[in-house]
Amino acid sequence: MKHELSYWEDLAERYFSAETTDEEEALLRSFLCSKEAQDSRFDEVRATVSYLHVCRQSLSPDAAPARREKVGLLLAIAASLCIAFFLGWYQYRQNNISSVRVAGEIVEADASLLMQRQMAEMFNTPDHSDR
Repeated sequence: MKHELSYWEDLAERYFSAETTDEEEALLRSFLCSKEAQDSRFDEVRATVSYLHVCRQSLSPDAAPARREKVGLLLAIAASLCIAFFLGWYQYRQNNISSVRVAGEIVEADASLLMQRQMAEMFNTPDHSDR
């Protein structure tokens, strides 16, 4: 059965309004995998419906316990990696900040920038070309 694209747009709107039956949802998922649905106006619908379908399968009470444990493990690993990345970045930023006295004032900045500024101060010789 072939429908116009406007039918699928309406069905997608009804899906997001929670007004579709299970059969209509299955039909919409099948359409989103078809060649006709490769139109850019269905990109967000395809992504959202796919995500919700995977979440529903992974977290449903009748899903295999091993699958639920695997999803939980993957989420724990992802959270751990995010925390480790943040702490590493924070530690790097804390270790790379220094304070020095430049031209009589205390300046806090990245160590390499401070080194460049001090080197410029040290080798900045007055111009005596007017003598």
